[in-house]
Amino acid sequence: MRKSLRIASATALAFSLSMAGMSATAHADTSGLTASAIQSAVASPVGGFDLPSTSDGVTTTSTATAATVATVEGTTVTVPKTASNGVQVSTGGEQIGISLPTTSGTQTGTITAPGIVAYPTTSGDVANAVQTDEAGAVRFLTVLKDADAPEEFQYSLDLPEGSSITKEDDGSLTVHTPTGAYTVSQPWAHDANGQHVWTQYFTDGESTIDLVVNHHGEDLAYPITADPWLSWGWSGVTVNYSRNETRAIGAGSLAAVGSFFGGSVGAAFFLGAGGEFWSQYASRRNLCVSVWKSYYSNYYFRISVHGC
Repeated sequence: MRKSLRIASATALAFSLSMAGMSATAHADTSGLTASAIQSAVASPVGGFDLPSTSDGVTTTSTATAATVATVEGTTVTVPKTASNGVQVSTGGEQIGISLPTTSGTQTGTITAPGIVAYPTTSGDVANAVQTDEAGAVRFLTVLKDADAPEEFQYSLDLPEGSSITKEDDGSLTVHTPTGAYTVSQPWAHDANGQHVWTQYFTDGESTIDLVVNHHGEDLAYPITADPWLSWGWSGVTVNYSRNETRAIGAGSLAAVGSFFGGSVGAAFFLGAGGEFWSQYASRRNLCVSVWKSYYSNYYFRISVHGC
């Protein structure tokens, strides 16, 4: 059985990155990030898409050690009060753990909106938030306070014995476990003005995923948002766009995307989440794009570039 890690499925992990409200030349201070500042960065529209709204319907409980516990689409997501404890995802009798990057100086997790836990910091220029959404996705959002923030963020995965991680030709990752496979969709990022920021994954093949966001020395507007997703157990459908359609999508045309993403909101999210960038990339090389999308959500998809 193939499960999809987008690192958002019915289990999804999204590694989202946001840089909070500063220019590329701003200097970092040492005051850290408050929960409200983290939530403001998370709530910034992504390609016209209201990300926090995707967890409005999520019902959570809490425990002595968990800020939130939610079961959605057969998947239970446990988000810790202490960031260094990591997130636990359980589905189909299998459990995996995912650590958060850069947890030094992190305070107790605070619920800032339905399904969203933010981890304020007392110092430094990086903070984290975790979102469990209505499709069972888990997004890992990293907020960068200024342009002095690092470019590399490491996620350690606690996987069952015998698991492995491979990098695919399209930049996505496949995490193989004894009961199936997760797909980590291609990473993407854009700045506050919608400009694409180059991102990529590296992995040791066993238990770590490094998300690299190349923002140093670039003329970018902050915040920057990056959102790879981890998903579980989903099936979907593929659409192949023609050369003319690919060119139009690269120009930002919602009409060219068509009804495949359920309307203008889903189409706008697709464009902002890599659709426009990869269509431009393909069009410049006289190639076309294909898109796989989950049957269960308009926001979990994979993009591939190929000959027309």
